[in-house]
Amino acid sequence: MPTAASNNKSALHLAPLAIGLLALVAFIALFSGWTGAGQVSAAKDTLWVLLTSGPWALAWIVAATGLGWPLQSWLTPDAEDKFSLQVGLGVAAMLTADAGLGAIGAFQWGGSIGGWVLLAIGIALAITQTLITKPKDNSKPSKNVWLICAITPAIAILLLAACSAPGWLWASEFGGYDALSYHLQLPKEWLALGQFQPLEHNVYSYLPGYVEAAFYHIAVLTGEGVNSAYANQLLHAGLTLLTALVVGRTATRLGGTLAGIIAAALLLGTPWIIVVGSLGYNEMAVALLFACGLSLLLQSHEITWREGAALGLLISAACGSKLTAVGLVAAPLIAIALIIVPPKRWISLLLSVGIASLLILLPYFLRNWIYSGNPIFPFAADILGSAHWTAEQAQIFSNGHAPPKSLGLRLSELWHQLMRYGIGSNPYTDEPWRAQWSILPWLTIFSLILLAAIKPWRKLALRLTITILIGILFWLSFTHIKSRFVLPVAIPAVLAVSMAITLSLKHFSVAIARLVLVIVLLLWSIQTAFIFADEGMKAPAQRIGRIDIITGDALTPTLRTELASNSPTITVNHLLPDSAKVLFLGEAAPFYYKANITYQTTWDRGPLSEIIRLNPDQPTTWIAQLRELGFTHILINHIMIQRWEEAQWNDPLINTANMDLLTKQLAVEGHWNHLGLALYRLQ
Repeated sequence: MPTAASNNKSALHLAPLAIGLLALVAFIALFSGWTGAGQVSAAKDTLWVLLTSGPWALAWIVAATGLGWPLQSWLTPDAEDKFSLQVGLGVAAMLTADAGLGAIGAFQWGGSIGGWVLLAIGIALAITQTLITKPKDNSKPSKNVWLICAITPAIAILLLAACSAPGWLWASEFGGYDALSYHLQLPKEWLALGQFQPLEHNVYSYLPGYVEAAFYHIAVLTGEGVNSAYANQLLHAGLTLLTALVVGRTATRLGGTLAGIIAAALLLGTPWIIVVGSLGYNEMAVALLFACGLSLLLQSHEITWREGAALGLLISAACGSKLTAVGLVAAPLIAIALIIVPPKRWISLLLSVGIASLLILLPYFLRNWIYSGNPIFPFAADILGSAHWTAEQAQIFSNGHAPPKSLGLRLSELWHQLMRYGIGSNPYTDEPWRAQWSILPWLTIFSLILLAAIKPWRKLALRLTITILIGILFWLSFTHIKSRFVLPVAIPAVLAVSMAITLSLKHFSVAIARLVLVIVLLLWSIQTAFIFADEGMKAPAQRIGRIDIITGDALTPTLRTELASNSPTITVNHLLPDSAKVLFLGEAAPFYYKANITYQTTWDRGPLSEIIRLNPDQPTTWIAQLRELGFTHILINHIMIQRWEEAQWNDPLINTANMDLLTKQLAVEGHWNHLGLALYRLQ
């Protein structure tokens, strides 16, 4: 029977949580007021999105954690941080199950019963674990509540941005163009098709797509491909928070509670983490699995073959989430594992890692092999086959994703995209310039030097340095060197900085150290708010919960007509006849369009390409043949076609000259000059 003393203890433990939640609510209310002059605060819209879409994301995370329980118990029973590995292994299992079951259409068996079954199994395991596990009784409340509160501005921005309609934030991501083009677009199409599969008009569907498979799973549960974007963005935000938690727990193990709080705060306060984490992207699954892998390797004991299998599950799921994890996650972690394990055990370690990795990536390899004949299409097209692509397409794709050939240019990009990104003058004429790495790269260098100078910390400094250097070398050698793509290195970076700061604070009194930390962490956490304030035409919270407005579904017929002059989406969705069939040219981000449309990415070829190839310089024939295919309208993004042409990414036949020939024969149905879009009528 509970006593008065135990009740007082519970109240003491709940007090820091209550203070933290109040601080979070206060910052959400503050930042959600940035909706533009004279507009009502968007706080209630944020609450609505969190209450209606948040449970789907939370249910997925709980189910994943439940699936991780038996895996962690079997593979890493002696782990120093069982919770972090349970989360990582569970997320790896859930992502793989989503990819495998989604590929055979199991989620939509019986409507959506298949999707519910997997979720129910995971949640049941989580509940069972909770019921049979005795909670630890910590007798003292946290003394670090004010430090924890200092993180809340970053969490508030993360949640606000995740509740915003896709496409409004962020400038460095061109409104999350990749999400509108494939991260969120593909799950919408898979929901209509009934399964997770490659699509010839969107080459990104041939990537492993494990996170997109999770988005598809949630779309099945909600029954809606567009409005499920809120839940999917919140899922990605949830993975961001879990990453900070795992990083904090690892730092706590290495350097104490203070180090853990500093590490979590540094990660969440880095603007790139908030920008990426709030979008419907896949990076934070990679970051979480990387953090869990480091947690496994930075233990005091030598890893066993079972822990090697766990490492294989983590790194392969990271690669299934985003293929660049091969060099940013897998290579660094395997390198550290080989340092830790004696050479005589290397073969057994690599075998356990390799077999586990193959099991996780098998859905990807099999799916691509069945659909294209090349298990890793569109890569290695010249060796394993280019599927439905021509050799020209494969070459254009390869060129578009390759780094500069010159070492000097690569080093220049290292300087601009990482070391001084967003600081000083902008070296790029057509790209936004925001300090989204802040000063983290410089703090990391100084911290690693400090740790290397102190004998007990040299081993850790060496291991963190190796992970960072391998990641950066891969980024410079095998990607087109954009700042966001090197994001996983933030995990070892903040671990290094948190250790260095913790060691430095030992020279000060506890009271002074805590006061300084609260101020510094609050400033660090709030820096993304200044970037956020400048987004969305300086009204960043304006489109929180506004998907139905953008699609036009929530508007009256009168309002649709009034707003159509500023919105091609409303025009195509609601003002064209039901029989309309629209061909998109240059418009490869069709997420909000619900009408009968045909689109393709710049790397793919649509129906007009073949028509022009067979009938060059004959625009009247092009129009006649498009009509025969049932098309009634063409929507052309003239700006994007010109941009693709200048970058040499475009289909050589879909160029500005041919578009001029075509449009001279057509009547304009609508034009949106501020977007570079025009709608033409074929009939």
